[in-house]
Parts: sequence; C-alpha cells; structure tokens
Amino acid sequence: MATAASTQPSLRIAVTVCPVCGQETRNPGSCSRSRAAKHNPVLVPKRRLGGSCSVCGVPVPRRNRSCPEHRPNQPLDRSLPIGAIADGSDHPACRHARRRQDARRQYLAAFPCRCIHCRYDEHIEVSQRRAVASFSLDTPIGVVNSLDNLVGLCPTPHREFDRGLLQL
Repeated sequence: MATAASTQPSLRIAVTVCPVCGQETRNPGSCSRSRAAKHNPVLVPKRRLGGSCSVCGVPVPRRNRSCPEHRPNQPLDRSLPIGAIADGSDHPACRHARRRQDARRQYLAAFPCRCIHCRYDEHIEVSQRRAVASFSLDTPIGVVNSLDNLVGLCPTPHREFDRGLLQL
C-alpha cells in the first residue's frame, strides 16, 4: 500500500542561467537584485515624456502641464488684476491658489514666521485683513497682497479672525 507522502509530487526548483553574468541560479530573473537592477533598464527602458508644455509645446512628463520655464509657481506680476490670474477652476480655493502663494511668499520675506496674536512660530497661515471678495476683479494683485493688508496667524486665530470673533 502506498503512503500519502509518496503520491505527492516533490517540488523542484528549476535552475536557470543568469542572463547578466551566466551563473546558475534558482531565481528565474537573475542571480541578485543588484544585477537585475543593472540589467532591467536595458530590457525595459524608462518611460518617455508623454505630455507637452501648454505654452510652448516642449515635451514634459505626462503629469506636468508646463515646462520649468512656464511653471505657474513663478513670482507673479503684481501689476496684473486679480481676474487675470484666476485659474478658471470652479472651486474658489483652486482659483486663487497662485495669489495666496504670492501673498505667503511676500509676507514671509518681510516678517518673521510668527503668529501676531499668540506668537506661535511652528506654522502660520497668511490672511488678508480686508477680504479678497471685497475687491473687484480688476484690482491689481499688488493692492490685495500689500503688506499692510496681510497678517500672519496660526490656524485657530485665523479661523476666529475669518469668522469675525477676533479683531486685530
């Protein structure tokens, strides 16, 4: 009578030859990770650039919309009106992201990174004393983001200031 162990096939691991160095290996790809890393870019090259700059048409990675020369995080021309830099997005937070980035850059260049209400210095948010919605769309960015209209607050006082609970 045959035992159960003898009826099961034994596992065999095939021995192959490494395509890089020619050594025998039990790994079907190559003899080591370092050799595989050296060999794989030859077999599977990096992805090619899939997109193009929306301004000049230069090839860029697919996830980018513009080349380094036309990136939107370049400093803004402060004489432009608010409406000229509005993104066209339906959501107001996205629409004015570049203006907010410019305000933060300008405020932090002129003042220390510290809340003017509680002196907290780990994280501040730059807010406008006069609401951006109160300006017309043809108001220059330089007026909206002027240093006397900007204030640095940590998150809790910023929320209180926006809701009218904190007067500065």
